[in-house]
Amino acid sequence: MGARVLPGGPNWTRSGRSERPNLARRQSNAIAASLWYTTHVHPNFTRILILGTTWAVLAGCSSVPARFDAIAERGGLERLTIVGTLFDHIVYASAQTSDAGPVWVYIEGDGTPWIDEALPSADPTPRVPIALPAMIARQEPALLVGRPCYHGLATARPCSPIWWTHRRFAPEVVDSMVAALQHALEKRGWQDRTVNLIGFSGGGTLAVLMAAPLLGKQRMCAVVTMASPLDVDEWARSRGYSPMEGSLDPALEPPLDRRIRQLHLRGANDRIVSSDNGAEFHRRNPDARFATMQNLAHGTEWIDAWVELARDHSDPTLQTCSRPNA
Repeated sequence: MGARVLPGGPNWTRSGRSERPNLARRQSNAIAASLWYTTHVHPNFTRILILGTTWAVLAGCSSVPARFDAIAERGGLERLTIVGTLFDHIVYASAQTSDAGPVWVYIEGDGTPWIDEALPSADPTPRVPIALPAMIARQEPALLVGRPCYHGLATARPCSPIWWTHRRFAPEVVDSMVAALQHALEKRGWQDRTVNLIGFSGGGTLAVLMAAPLLGKQRMCAVVTMASPLDVDEWARSRGYSPMEGSLDPALEPPLDRRIRQLHLRGANDRIVSSDNGAEFHRRNPDARFATMQNLAHGTEWIDAWVELARDHSDPTLQTCSRPNA
């Protein structure tokens, strides 16, 4: 596949690009997300349903970060700008200030890093968020830590497409995410609370990469992934993508400390991240628990699946790490 040269940048080829739906599919997915939010979270169903449907119809042309912010605001979240190491981050914080229980830290998926086979997106912010509505529905002390250059920061320094394509899992990204999380916890007064990390798709990959450096600075109980590539090189090869040069790969990192409980959820019908991805990661982390969720693919169905799983505490990892003294 031929490379396209961006002004002032390197040669770019398709690397780890998610399947990009056409406009009709984006609108359909956006409608699904809006309907889920109105029926599961917001009490003002009729009024918000109209707003949500209008939002979905305009999904192809309105500001993606603004739509993300609108969902967060309707869910009662506060939008914060937090300084990391190399990057600034947008963080969405719940209003829950209860002294009991851990803080759940959510990380969204890769969103839209590419717009075609060779051209990176101008803004990678997810058009159809998964972690955000899942966090709102749980109504517990929680933060959603935005990834570098997402949520309207794509033109801020030092952002460039390299940070949401080839280097989306780079050490600089991981370090900045960890620092932003710590600063957000301090700002919320939650720095002494136990933290559980949870991420969807590439957000779960980042959650795993953040766990080790975070453990030395923060009390941790669990890392949970949903439909996440845990062997990035294998995932790129299986999708026919070029290697993600400059990014870390969980399958090549040292095993996580056994004090961190691991739950990795896969979708039986997932065509983006195969349910058998991560064999090498599992070999290095034999205590990690893997579970394949029937009838799940790689979309909004994960919102309900996570909310139901977290609510009934049927999994031993969630049972232990949801306790007040976790």
